[in-house]
Amino acid sequence: MASTESSTFGRRALRLLGLLAGAAAVAALGVLGWQWRASRTVGEVVVRGTTHAPPDTVRRLARVDSGAPLSSVDAALVADRVERHPWVERATISKQHAWRTLHVEVTERTPAALALDPAGRPAYVLDTAGYAMPLPDSTSSSVPLVRGLPADFHPLRRQAPPRLRTVLAALAESEAEPIVSELAVQPDSSVHLMTTPVGEHDALPVRLAPGDPRPQLRELRAFAAQVLATRPDVPIAEIDLRFDGQIVTREQPLDAS
Repeated sequence: MASTESSTFGRRALRLLGLLAGAAAVAALGVLGWQWRASRTVGEVVVRGTTHAPPDTVRRLARVDSGAPLSSVDAALVADRVERHPWVERATISKQHAWRTLHVEVTERTPAALALDPAGRPAYVLDTAGYAMPLPDSTSSSVPLVRGLPADFHPLRRQAPPRLRTVLAALAESEAEPIVSELAVQPDSSVHLMTTPVGEHDALPVRLAPGDPRPQLRELRAFAAQVLATRPDVPIAEIDLRFDGQIVTREQPLDAS
């Protein structure tokens, strides 16, 4: 009986020693892993996703020194710094310890309009959220022009008033951008539109109602396809969308000659 108890105790002791050895090995590996990660320094900052924001400028904004410990880099802080560039809408930061690399993935703002200064010269571009970006090397001619905004802008503040932001977003949602050439911000912050030439008709002014512009712009798109593109004989001088469910047009005066 004593021999059996001694044998059982010995097996239990061996199992306990094995568990303790395993735990010690795991702890040692953890310490080594922590030491390895702590020793990895920034060897390269890789910037991706930029078109208008130069990668070198993004790196300067990130302010991550070569040789700094990767583990000490605050990803949220670096992202906040990068997002101060007027063209950067969002920045995502990730670390690759094995390669000693810090990745900065950038999502840039999408131009929705080109703002003109009071003299009619290009001043900056706007996205649908109303933020202003410096003029790119080449500005797409497909975005509408905007008149009536200040010539100067602050990159971290919305430049466009709320109504203009609403209309810019609605243009994309209603797929009406191709038939809108200009937007004019009025002194009361309302927005008037100007169409592109459609069919035989020249560019026409458009009056919007104060409400949701999306159904109005869908009506304008349908009117352009069904009337402007097919009825060159209709003498239209202005399109008024301020009446619910109706499109009211003002006709051009008859030529007295």
